[in-house]
Amino acid sequence: MKITRMKVGGFAANCYLLMDEETKEAAVIDPGSCPGKIVSALEGYHVKYILLTHAHFDHFAALLDVQKETGALVAMHEDAADAVNDPERNVSKMFGRDLPPIHTDVRLKDGDTLSVGNLTIRVLSTPGHSAGGCCYLCGDVLFTGDTLFRLEVGRTDFADGSYPTLCKSLQKLAALPGDYRVLPGHDEETTLQYERDHNPYFYGD
Repeated sequence: MKITRMKVGGFAANCYLLMDEETKEAAVIDPGSCPGKIVSALEGYHVKYILLTHAHFDHFAALLDVQKETGALVAMHEDAADAVNDPERNVSKMFGRDLPPIHTDVRLKDGDTLSVGNLTIRVLSTPGHSAGGCCYLCGDVLFTGDTLFRLEVGRTDFADGSYPTLCKSLQKLAALPGDYRVLPGHDEETTLQYERDHNPYFYGD
């Protein structure tokens, strides 16, 4: 398993390229901007999926361009599939962005799994930052989008946000057995155990 992180766009969102080096299949997680940069980094790979952790535009603004170049299927949680095309819920209206509509090929639910080559990706529903927020678990890596950051969590004052709901999602992550690398939607990576031990939001109510 090979993972490449790219900081993309003016909001410094993280885009991740998840690649199976044996089969040369890949997935793109949260293509927020810089489609040319993303596609170039995937040369030699077949991109099977574009995965969204949630439906905020800074995490998917380059999706259609990446899909056009790769032919990948677009997958997101079923509760994000409508929000992604709602300017208020995807926050594009707040920033004066006008985005073309996105078609969701695969509507995911909690516990679903996807295969990328020999890799298995498990979907964990983690709403709170927004409806339809989810994390992706692959091997020892947890892609958390804007649910969990290093010593922080995603804000909940946008449409569909709910702090009590986010706290329940954090408790769900805390209950996962063992430790994982945490690759968030912004900022630097951390580990789940570090956040269990130090993140002040982890056991909020």
